[in-house]
Amino acid sequence: MITNQKYTSKTSVALMLSGLIPFIVAIYYMQTYDFEYGLAMFVHYSAIILSFIGAISWGRNQVEKSAKLFYLSVTPSIIAFSAFFFSFPDNLFILVVGYFIAWIIDFFLLVKNKEFFMYLIMRTIITSSVIYLHIYLT
Repeated sequence: MITNQKYTSKTSVALMLSGLIPFIVAIYYMQTYDFEYGLAMFVHYSAIILSFIGAISWGRNQVEKSAKLFYLSVTPSIIAFSAFFFSFPDNLFILVVGYFIAWIIDFFLLVKNKEFFMYLIMRTIITSSVIYLHIYLT
């Protein structure tokens, strides 16, 4: 079962899935009420989450103390911030690239460690879902 591994639990799965709710609410708001305001909510939330993903790598590096990992952990935040300088739909494309890069970073850092297998599956599912929602809007 997915929640029997060391780095997964029912709580982490529930939090992962609930993280999609603001994306879906922003899309609903965008399509039902005000496109510009809904898009702003979507882009801002997306940038926050992408920055958070980088922070996870930063925190993991407190043990490893790798300069390369510190640089890689800041990359998603820089990409997320740069999305604010572009307009629709380019800002969404930049965020998609950021999510994909963040996933690649996690994949190559964790694939060699079998105890992170289910975490990588969870990250793949949520990253694919978030990328799909970004592409859906373009």
